[in-house]
Amino acid sequence: LPVQSAITHPRPGAAVPAGELTVKGYAWSGGGREVVRVDVSLDGGQSWQVARLAGERPAPGRAWAWVLWELPVSVD
Repeated sequence: LPVQSAITHPRPGAAVPAGELTVKGYAWSGGGREVVRVDVSLDGGQSWQVARLAGERPAPGRAWAWVLWELPVSVD
């Protein structure tokens, strides 16, 4: 299973003020493979940014667990 991801903040359709915003979410993978990177696009796939993996990393042998990620962005 390729890496799957979901955005948890901001919520879909939310109005956000201009300035700095941290986009947050979680990612998981299958087959016992660890998530080592999450790429996020904020412009429909024209460009991508690498999110920071946050929180605790899965223990060895538990790579099937999900991981949190976050990406600070500037909003116009």
